Amino acid sequence: MQPPIPLGTMLQKRYRVTKILGQGGFGRTYLAQDTACFDEPCVLKEFTPNERGRDSLRKARELFKREAQALYAINHPQIPRFRANFEEAKRLFLIQEYAAGKTYAKILGERIRESRTFTEQEAITFLQNMLPVLENIHAQGIIHRDISPDNIICRESDQLPVLIDFGVVKAGVTNLEAEGEVGEQGTTVGKAGYAPNEQLQTGEAYANSDLYALAVTTVVMMTGRKPESLIDKSSMSWKWQQWLPTISPWFAKVLMRMMSYRPAARYQSAKEVAQALRSVAELVAGGDNPELIAALDAPNSPGSGITGNSGQAPNRYTTYAPKQRQRSPILNSPWILAGAGGLVALIPFVLLKMMFSDVPATPPKPSNPPIVSGATPVPDKPAPGQAAPPATPGVPQVLAAEQVTLIPGQPLVRQGTLQTNQVMVYQLTGLQQNQTLVANVNGGMKMSIVAPNGQPVDFRATEVVDWNGTLLISGDYTVKVMLPDSMPAGAYTLTLNVAPQVPFSGAIPNPAATISPVSAPTPLVPSSTIPPNSPNK
Repeated sequence: MQPPIPLGTMLQKRYRVTKILGQGGFGRTYLAQDTACFDEPCVLKEFTPNERGRDSLRKARELFKREAQALYAINHPQIPRFRANFEEAKRLFLIQEYAAGKTYAKILGERIRESRTFTEQEAITFLQNMLPVLENIHAQGIIHRDISPDNIICRESDQLPVLIDFGVVKAGVTNLEAEGEVGEQGTTVGKAGYAPNEQLQTGEAYANSDLYALAVTTVVMMTGRKPESLIDKSSMSWKWQQWLPTISPWFAKVLMRMMSYRPAARYQSAKEVAQALRSVAELVAGGDNPELIAALDAPNSPGSGITGNSGQAPNRYTTYAPKQRQRSPILNSPWILAGAGGLVALIPFVLLKMMFSDVPATPPKPSNPPIVSGATPVPDKPAPGQAAPPATPGVPQVLAAEQVTLIPGQPLVRQGTLQTNQVMVYQLTGLQQNQTLVANVNGGMKMSIVAPNGQPVDFRATEVVDWNGTLLISGDYTVKVMLPDSMPAGAYTLTLNVAPQVPFSGAIPNPAATISPVSAPTPLVPSSTIPPNSPNK
């Protein structure tokens, strides 16, 4: 590779080089000033092909010009505008608009140093803002082929992601590697871990190859870990969900389908992914719908855009067409429609009858309050001097909960006595993610530890005598002390202690650090805000 251009050099008697922004195998990226446009900052990208004489350089010029024309056709507010291309001193240059901001790789690095990552909501917003960009370039037959946190800038002015460093030109220059054949074979542009297998092995890239890389980028931003550390080496399958134990199941399914090994099993267009995100947003707002959640990762489900043999590579561009609802044959019957019309006609008479009927001024008070189906009624507190109501056989009687605040390093001891079917509840307030909780109960009692989301802390935290582990989320935890069925009554002593937060080291958690030989990994603490941005790489 040729040496870098000295700072201050003027190219084309117009562009003054002021700073080196980055360097790669295809050349360098510089920050420059456009002296013909009031010294406006711009990005100067240099491409240096492997020289093989005049014929090779001529082919490089032709191919580079064709690829630059493809970039010139892109017009999207989240893609730096192409300005010019030229050759000088046997080097090929592109001039693009400058986007002030930090790359997501740099932002993530700053957060990792503070033991933070991107939250799930930030990740969803990031995807929603990136999908229209990919939809735009894919509609023009352009595949980026190099999506990663390094090639997306969080723009300083509006916090929107900006896609940079298109691999389409890199692919054109790489084609010169072939002996006398340009454009006949695939090229392997892309980063290992982010690019899918078909792109790295054969050079073939589809619209959903970019979707694959976008999903990996999103997972890396949430976990703070490199892609190679999120893959099970024995099965070569993704194992990133263990680092995000609180991620919504529906969002995990969307990401996993985007990251499918086979191209035919993925979403086929950015529009499909956007539709899946919108559909699930409506699902979450309206309540659970297991059928829709299950359909998110079904490659042959209606609207997936996948037809034919799933073992074959998909079409490069597939238009999403939602399935039309079929009218029920019952509604086509004239007798059913006539009957429905008659019922509608009777409604006004029924309403008049109700309006002029004798209606009590105050509705009678029910003798017993309604009970929600599936819920366990909580008995009222007895009046002073009254005895507590007898426990219902077979139904645990929950005693009054006690709120406790644990101070790191200071054990807390609670004692009590339980009768048959009684449960004592302790609410541990204000616990923080990455703290270590130690709990022990004796006297033949058992306890269960529940996380703020209402689920057991882990598989070891139900009806145990002791528990020791790292907390995965912040919030109020609950410890329930109960009497085993074999005991009629008994006294207990509960000991609770919490250790300070464990600083993030970037290493895989050591399972041997807890009592059980298996422990859940500790994710980074997500952050709710994006740090302010400064000039890009």
